[in-house]
Amino acid sequence: MSSERLACAGWGARGGEGCARGAAAAREGPEERLAELAAAFGPLRRVQAAIAARLVATRGWKRLCFARLGDYARERPGVSQRQVQELARVDRALAGLPALERALVANALPWSKVRLVARVATAEDEAAWIARARAVSARRLEQEVRALPGGAGGEYGADGGDEAEPVRRVALRCTPAVRERWALAREMAERVAGRRLREADAVDVVAAEVASAVPIDPAFAGWLEEPAPARRLPAEPGEAGDGARAPARALPAEIAGLAAGLEEADAFELDRRLCLAVRLEQTLDAAIAPLLRQVTAPEYEWRRSYCTLARYAREQLGMSASKARALRRLERAADVCPELARAYRSGRLSWIKAQSLLPLLLLDLEGAWRPAWVAWAERVTVRRLEADVERALLLRAGHRQGFLRCQLHPERAQDPIPPDERQMCAPDVDPDATAEIDLRLPWSTAVLFLALRETVRARLQRKLARPVSDGEAFDTLLDCAVVAWTLRDPSAPRPDPVLERDGWRCLVPGCSSRASLHDHHIRFRSAGGSHAPENRASLCAFHHQRCLHAGILRVTGHAPDALVFELGVRADGPPLARYRSGDIAIPAVPTTPKGGKEAQMAA
Repeated sequence: MSSERLACAGWGARGGEGCARGAAAAREGPEERLAELAAAFGPLRRVQAAIAARLVATRGWKRLCFARLGDYARERPGVSQRQVQELARVDRALAGLPALERALVANALPWSKVRLVARVATAEDEAAWIARARAVSARRLEQEVRALPGGAGGEYGADGGDEAEPVRRVALRCTPAVRERWALAREMAERVAGRRLREADAVDVVAAEVASAVPIDPAFAGWLEEPAPARRLPAEPGEAGDGARAPARALPAEIAGLAAGLEEADAFELDRRLCLAVRLEQTLDAAIAPLLRQVTAPEYEWRRSYCTLARYAREQLGMSASKARALRRLERAADVCPELARAYRSGRLSWIKAQSLLPLLLLDLEGAWRPAWVAWAERVTVRRLEADVERALLLRAGHRQGFLRCQLHPERAQDPIPPDERQMCAPDVDPDATAEIDLRLPWSTAVLFLALRETVRARLQRKLARPVSDGEAFDTLLDCAVVAWTLRDPSAPRPDPVLERDGWRCLVPGCSSRASLHDHHIRFRSAGGSHAPENRASLCAFHHQRCLHAGILRVTGHAPDALVFELGVRADGPPLARYRSGDIAIPAVPTTPKGGKEAQMAA
């Protein structure tokens, strides 16, 4: 269903009635139109939850050639693993909470409150919890739920809120060379951990490595004490409950039908339905974004009482403040790159890919390079896109000419930087260029990292007899970890050059595995394949043993630059996806209908 048809249909009306409703909505104010759009989230989330629960229960991502749910969620529907898990958890809870399910579908409670109540409510106290959720704000409800056993789970992904552990922001100003060293340290940390790491997890691995060799100065040891319990915030005036909410519209039959017959649906059908349901939500997001920007403008006059963005998003839209802010950034990026908005609205670009592009597209640079990046993002995996954007930002920080070449040819962004352009050794690096690293870390990780940084800073200041900046201290701390990971016993055997060539990671597009890597012969040795490097590729144990040798993954061609990967191979249809080396998607070949060209040739 197209986004124009969805907007006209109002999620429940058909034909002339729907268009008349759409015309009436156009005459309403932005607050009323936002309420109308938000009313569609409840029924749609219910459909998404049912599909996600079935996918999780059957572990369908494995049949689709994904080793873990997180890899599947990022590459296919384009959401986080936590979002899929949260949807599945709510679906399981709603099976025993019929009144809460009705409240979600009817938009009597927003998703931000339903997911909280679903953590703690039982059949006996369901009505009491629903009444409490209507009477208090989402912020207050979350505090009360967290205080109960089993109620401390955090929100997910871009819709996520605070974790159970307090989060601390650590901002570092440094040179581009230090920022590049941080990128190198993250890469090394992932190799050590054997898996893809979030930024906070990478900081934790680096800090643990440094702490094993550098004892923390006693002056900073007190930082590691347990934090004081979070203060319970008093109720804020005017923040009790949702107030009046727009009634939910029935979903069109083709959308509601996505949740029908899930027990008989195979992994490919579940994937199709979940991806479609997520794309429909993106259509709503794309319509909400400009309205959010309008109501949060300084000159806007609220028809009702004034709301901050965080409060309005939680109470009226049922989304987190972080997602509302991300939608506003998406709308600002659309001003300079309309192709981004069109690709996101149509579903060609997922939420994760769009958010990955924003730091690059919002740079204040002239030129028509942004559409090329949007088109490139549509062709590659999330894994490749994130690496390309990170490298482009590093080039921007210290190498202007290299950055401009990268904009004109984003497909070359992942190529290794030539030695004369390396920021850590190039003589033409701008010494005045600055970069900022903004970290949001769990409290325990943050205090360990800061205590280590201050210990390193104190040692450097005694050695250099001068003040040492945050960037210099951070650079030295990273250097301690990188040196420890790269030093090798001369008597130890050298690692396999094929693993070195492949970056110590599984080559299957979208896979985050860095451990249990196997040396796969593309043409089997039993079929006469050689042991030459071009006939060998690094695959993780899952993709090698449970996919390739099970016949659901096919790898052909020559390593490392002429490989073709077919994921989700099946006998009764085309594979789920096809990629070539570099995580670049190969467009599906349209099938010729019966009676077409083949029939004409046969005749």
